[in-house]
Amino acid sequence: MPVYERGYSHWEPSDRQSLPAWLVIAKRGIAEPLKRRWLLLLILMGWVPAIVKGGIIYFKLKAGNLADLLGGGWASIEPEGFLTFIEQQRFSVWVLLAIIGSGLIASDRRDNGLSLYFSRPLGLNSYVGGKALIILFYYCLITLFPVYALCLFSYLIAPQSTGLEMLLLTPLRATVYCLLAGTSMALVLLAFSSLGKRSIFVMVWWTIMVSGTETIGAIGDGLGRDALQAVNFMGQYHNAGAWVFDSAARLEISPGVSLAVVAAWTLGALWTLRKRIRPVEVVS
Repeated sequence: MPVYERGYSHWEPSDRQSLPAWLVIAKRGIAEPLKRRWLLLLILMGWVPAIVKGGIIYFKLKAGNLADLLGGGWASIEPEGFLTFIEQQRFSVWVLLAIIGSGLIASDRRDNGLSLYFSRPLGLNSYVGGKALIILFYYCLITLFPVYALCLFSYLIAPQSTGLEMLLLTPLRATVYCLLAGTSMALVLLAFSSLGKRSIFVMVWWTIMVSGTETIGAIGDGLGRDALQAVNFMGQYHNAGAWVFDSAARLEISPGVSLAVVAAWTLGALWTLRKRIRPVEVVS
């Protein structure tokens, strides 16, 4: 606008400090999906197991050992019981992350959005970090946040029985596990998203990674081939998490082996992202 036209006002700097680029990307990516009612319904369905477990915990604290016979691991308020709960959330994790994360980079590549991102003072780490934070938030939304709610509920109905464990130790274990596992899964999913330009294909690859490897692991378990369980994608996270929750191994392989497998997947995802997303290429 020319300076002599009506309505022109001189720019005046504000004292407000701009948000980091990765946080801006994350805020927008988190807020947009929440505008869809069907997604909110899907998230609510992901909380149904937490509501059921809350009812079982209430019955256990009121009825004693009888609830253990009816609820099994679901009735446990020990750390292992909460790891079991997170394990049972794997279907919700698989579906929700596929919907949220499959197009985060693929759509940018398809619509030439990378050139717009990197035409600004934005680095690769900020771009990937913001996208990963979106997936991590939705992962925690159906795993970590329900654990927080269950721990608080358990303390409120029986503070003399739960005490420090429910207010500090179990939430701390769950926080460490979910942040580490969620970040790793987010990077793997982003790596898949960076390999294609269509979200549907990324969803297929993610499904094969999660559901296909779980099937192979189950076949290996049935045949007594413990080595095949090492390809179980979700199972490796839960098995490695046994150390964090101080519980028994979830698979017939060492949690240390699972931790090494998870680390390999994470490093492979980082390598893929660095190769597939190059600011120098997209702005040239």
